[in-house]
Amino acid sequence: MNAFLFEELQPDRVSKWFKGDYPECKQQFEKAVRKLNAFTWYRCSWPLPADPELSTDSLWIGNQNAQHVLVLISGTHGVEGYCGSAVQCFLLACLSQQALILPDNLAILMVHALNPWGMRWARRCDEQGIDLNRNFIQFPPDLSVDEDYLQLLDCMAIAASQTRIDALAKLAKTWGREKYERVFSGGQYQFPWAPFYGGEKPARANGVIDELIDYWQLHGRGMVVLDLHSGLGPWAFGELISDHASGSVGNQFAQQLFGVAVAVTDHGQSFSVKKEGLLDYRWHQLMEKTGCFLTLEFGSAGTDALFDVLVNDHLLWRTWGGENWSDSEYILHRKAMLEHFCPSDSLWQQAVLFKSWQVVERALKMVQLP
Repeated sequence: MNAFLFEELQPDRVSKWFKGDYPECKQQFEKAVRKLNAFTWYRCSWPLPADPELSTDSLWIGNQNAQHVLVLISGTHGVEGYCGSAVQCFLLACLSQQALILPDNLAILMVHALNPWGMRWARRCDEQGIDLNRNFIQFPPDLSVDEDYLQLLDCMAIAASQTRIDALAKLAKTWGREKYERVFSGGQYQFPWAPFYGGEKPARANGVIDELIDYWQLHGRGMVVLDLHSGLGPWAFGELISDHASGSVGNQFAQQLFGVAVAVTDHGQSFSVKKEGLLDYRWHQLMEKTGCFLTLEFGSAGTDALFDVLVNDHLLWRTWGGENWSDSEYILHRKAMLEHFCPSDSLWQQAVLFKSWQVVERALKMVQLP
């Protein structure tokens, strides 16, 4: 193992990569970039006067004309960007210390903080309450009434935490786990206050993705896209999730590259159920002949804990004035969100960084595929 990699994965060192607020993450990312020999930078600023420092930053490392590109995205779900940013900064250090070596004819594109507002406020959604990973649909959305979801919504709206948990557990038992998780998290387009809301029109980040694809001239290149997520699945397990259609070029390419490590949602292999409006679907349009889009998801406290912390978040912001750093209720809730989506446990952090290095080291071998 590379000496740098071995040293940085020691329990007393890993925590330095995981920051607790957006400005620190942004500063660490910029600092890590400056240690590279050659790179190109492009910044998409966010038009929010109350948060003028917010931006989605993209970084190109390697040959501008490379035929192969590895894309690494953090912060699609804002609060998950704390894990994703740590991974990106660690990988940049691996590149500068030659713990990762770029092959000829391959470049890396990093997209840091796709949803910077959600990251700053430790929320999964953006400033409009939109879950960006449910926003990539053909608008306008289908607004037909889903009676199952209305039943679920009644349970979610219960203010008393334990009563709500018991009601949701009863519903999960009645429906069965697969249906319960699909109805809960599959995507909804009618209730902006509730989790997994996909919006009534394309979100700002939806346009940012198109802007980046055009700016970096990604059409026609062979690509592996890794979208960094956290909070779903068993503790510290890094799952490579494919939402490509069964039998597609994308699944075939992913399995050639990563083998049985790929969990295909179409085959029921993933901890994630099938969902509407995923960011994946925008990138799939670029992968008709080669390449794949995979979610690299790091689990933490399990699905029920994920649903609980998200419902608490949406209930708080439904009634709270918002954007008040000193509010004691917000401070406690922010801590709970961070601990679920980016745990402070050193074993979890070690597992995340090492798995990320493993996956990227393998992804760089895409140049060897036919």
